[in-house]
Amino acid sequence: MLNKELADLWDESLQDEDFRFELKAQDIAVKLASAVAQSGMTQKELADKLGWKTSRMSKVLHGASNLTLKTMFQVCEALGIDFDVHFGGKHHLNEQVEVINAKHHEVESMLKTARQVNAMSWNRYAQIKTLSRISYGSDETTEVACP
Repeated sequence: MLNKELADLWDESLQDEDFRFELKAQDIAVKLASAVAQSGMTQKELADKLGWKTSRMSKVLHGASNLTLKTMFQVCEALGIDFDVHFGGKHHLNEQVEVINAKHHEVESMLKTARQVNAMSWNRYAQIKTLSRISYGSDETTEVACP
């Protein structure tokens, strides 16, 4: 019941343009903050490199600032990285889901084949063990050909 309520609340929230904007802004802020962390620079070092106040850098990296493309470009240049803008995310996400589903089916098929090969190997091993016991259990020496 709680899951349904949360799903409904999420769907309702996604109808709000401001909410969707904030999601995008936070996503970009998280990616920029991650890039800064990976660069090994501190916020202060990056702010100094850009000629900005540390407070402005903090706002950019915490999503408290409405970034322009110019600002994003400047930050990425200072970090020595590039950024891309991608439109049509829903279509792209659908493509990713299709690829994931195809890979899932491929892996499932491989696992099924591996299980079959494993079962055949164990069956063959069991036959050899059974034939060995029969062969060694008798007083006569008998050669047994295994398939």
